[in-house]
Amino acid sequence: GRQWVGMGEASYRQEPVFREVMDRCDSFIRRERGVSLLDVMFGYPGAEGDLDEPRWTQPAIYALECALTALWRSVGIEPVAVLGHSLGE
Repeated sequence: GRQWVGMGEASYRQEPVFREVMDRCDSFIRRERGVSLLDVMFGYPGAEGDLDEPRWTQPAIYALECALTALWRSVGIEPVAVLGHSLGE
């Protein structure tokens, strides 16, 4: 797949708008599954999931796409259309 452990971590650390969206997505997953999506995405020790499993891959890609779209909008890039991969389509 197109996912990799650590994807989005630099943007998460450096971009407040990106981080806000990722934190909202993480909050939802934590409520539903009791596990942090960000821990799985960033490969933190003790993460209870594998990013190569579709149950983690799909929400990770979706969260990343939402966060990137918000980041682009925050710098004045207003997309006419947004395309995604797999679940994000």
